[in-house]
Amino acid sequence: MRLVVFDSHPVQYRVPIWQTMEKLSPSSVHVVYASDCSVRGHMDGGFGRMVAWDDPMLEDYENTILNCEKGKPLSGWGSLTGAGVKEVLDRLQPDVVLLTGLNYRYDLVACVTARLRGIPVWLRCETQDQAVNRSDSKKLARYFIYRNIYRLIDKFFYIGNLNRQHYEDHAVRDAQLFPARYGTVDRFASLDSSTKSRLRKSQRDAAGVSDGTFVVGFSGKFIPKKNPDLLFSMLDHLDETLRARVALYFLGSGEMEADLRELAESARSRYGVATYFAGFANQSELPGHYLAMDLLVLPSRRSGETWGLVANEAMQAGCAVVVSNAVGSGADFNALERFEIFDEGNATQLADRIAKLSVYPRSFDWADEELKGYSITATASALLAEMGKLDG
Repeated sequence: MRLVVFDSHPVQYRVPIWQTMEKLSPSSVHVVYASDCSVRGHMDGGFGRMVAWDDPMLEDYENTILNCEKGKPLSGWGSLTGAGVKEVLDRLQPDVVLLTGLNYRYDLVACVTARLRGIPVWLRCETQDQAVNRSDSKKLARYFIYRNIYRLIDKFFYIGNLNRQHYEDHAVRDAQLFPARYGTVDRFASLDSSTKSRLRKSQRDAAGVSDGTFVVGFSGKFIPKKNPDLLFSMLDHLDETLRARVALYFLGSGEMEADLRELAESARSRYGVATYFAGFANQSELPGHYLAMDLLVLPSRRSGETWGLVANEAMQAGCAVVVSNAVGSGADFNALERFEIFDEGNATQLADRIAKLSVYPRSFDWADEELKGYSITATASALLAEMGKLDG
C-alpha cells in the first residue's frame, strides 16, 4: 500500500509526519512537492526576510520535486501549476492520494487527475469558517465551491474542532471524517528538566531578565494579522503589582518591528516594563526562547489564523497560553488549565487573562498529556491506520 502526498512545498510541521510514516512503515509514503522554495530559501513577506528552514526537510522519506512554479512561488492560485502531476502518477502508481490543501491549481490538478484514474483522494488541510470575516455573498459562493470540490474527496482528516465543523457544514458525512489533529515537532521531549532549566536561565540572562520576572512572549511574524502591538496596549490594563514584574519578549520579525520598538520605548519610560527583541529564530533555535517565556500570547485578528501552531510549541515548553477568539486552536484547547481566550482586540480582557494565569508556578510539563493527541506520531499513525483498511 502506497500513499502519494501532493504538497505545495516542504513545510516544517508536515515533513516530520512523512518521516515518521516512513519510519513506522517503510516505503508507505512518497511526497510530491510543487516547489522546494522553503529549502533553497525564499523571500517570506511576513517575516520580511529570506527564510530557509534548518531542519532536514528532504531526508528520511521518499520525495519528488516538480518545481512547477509560475512566477513567485506560493503567491497565489496560479503560482504552482500542475505540470508534471500526470507523469508522476504514472511513475508512482499510488493506491491513494493525499492533498494537504486546495490553495493552488496544482492541488486541483492532482485531485482531478487522480479521480480520473480511479485513485481514492484524501484531504488533510486547515480550512475552517471562523478565521476570516466574510460577506454573506462570499460565504454563499464559498459554500458551493467547497461543497462541490468535496464530492471528489473520499476521506477527510480533520486537524481540529473547527476544521471538522467546516466539513460537517459542507455535507461531508461523519463516516468520511477521521482525526489527525494539528501538531508540530516536540523539541522539548528529549530534554530533561535540568537541561530545560539551564536553557531557560541562559536565554533569560541573554535577554536581561531577572529570576522573578514574569515574561509574556509573542512568537511569529510582526504583521497586522498577528496584532502583536496589543501586548503594549494590554499593559495599560494590567494590575500595577503584576505589571511591575512583567517583561515582554518578542520572537520573530516583520514589517511592524520599527513600530513595536517605539512602543517598547514608551512602555519602558511609562511603566518601567522592559521589552526584549530576540529576532528571527530558525527551527533548531526555538527551545531556549520558549523556555525563557512564562506565558505566550497570540492576539491575532480574524484574518486567517486557522490554527496558530505557536500555541502548541509554547505548551510543549510548559508556557501558559492566551489566544484571541480568532485563533483556531482555541476551540480545541479552551478547557485546558493554563489556556485562556479573549475577545479579538480587547486589551482589557487580555490583561485579565494574563493576570489569571500568572498565579501558576512555571512548569515544563503541565500540557504533556493533553498534547499527545496533537502529535506528529498521532497524525502519522492515523494515516497509516486508514491505509491499513485499504489493505484489508
